[in-house]
Amino acid sequence: MFLFGLSDFVKFWPMLIYSLIPARGGSKAVPHKNIRLLCGKPLITHSIEISLESPSVHRTFVSTDSEQIAATARSAGAEVPFLRPASLAQDDTRDLPVFQHFLDWLKQNHIPLPDAVFQFRPTSPARRVEKIEEAVELLKKHPDADSVRGVIEPAQNPYKMWTIDENGFMQPLLSIPGIPEPFNEPRQSLPKAYWQVGYLDLIRTRTILEKESLTGTRILPLRIDGRDAIDIDDEFSFQLAEFLMEKRSIGI
Repeated sequence: MFLFGLSDFVKFWPMLIYSLIPARGGSKAVPHKNIRLLCGKPLITHSIEISLESPSVHRTFVSTDSEQIAATARSAGAEVPFLRPASLAQDDTRDLPVFQHFLDWLKQNHIPLPDAVFQFRPTSPARRVEKIEEAVELLKKHPDADSVRGVIEPAQNPYKMWTIDENGFMQPLLSIPGIPEPFNEPRQSLPKAYWQVGYLDLIRTRTILEKESLTGTRILPLRIDGRDAIDIDDEFSFQLAEFLMEKRSIGI
């Protein structure tokens, strides 16, 4: 006879997971960025296809204010059942209200709410199925966690960064108790720091609804290979992404 505790039950119980790919139409740095061809496919298609390939993702949705993006997303296999209101597609629109709008739409249309939602930003097109599945297993193993977020080790340690005050003098950005000048310390002796990337976020639905947050306070790190942590935000990074993905496709 086998005895299972609550943690074992949670670990093996299947989670209902959707992905949401937010893609507004008003990109200024790279016009029509989300449907611009990257390695022969619209940028958003890379995120849709990897979501559809992932065994743990039950449904793949796109939230957009653009009919053109919506048509491209549908042709790639995503569900685009609504157009996002213009008020949620501004330059300064935060991610949280976009996800709240999505969950509200699910409730209004009597669609079962998921246990968790992936955020797959179109601007990070170099994901791998195995990392997506790793994020799911990580969240399942930690029932008390609010979310999983992709991170990399940054090229520069933030303890060596500065701000400039109103008088034009530099002030250290961070301090460490017991170390008066961390900016003069060898890099190896400083605390390790991690940089969040747009590769993926996996958020429990209760975190969004109850804590009104896309992270919560108990956030698990998913370490991402720096070669896959592509983040497109301007013309240079778009061209760099195409170069890196072409090299990856031929195994370099």
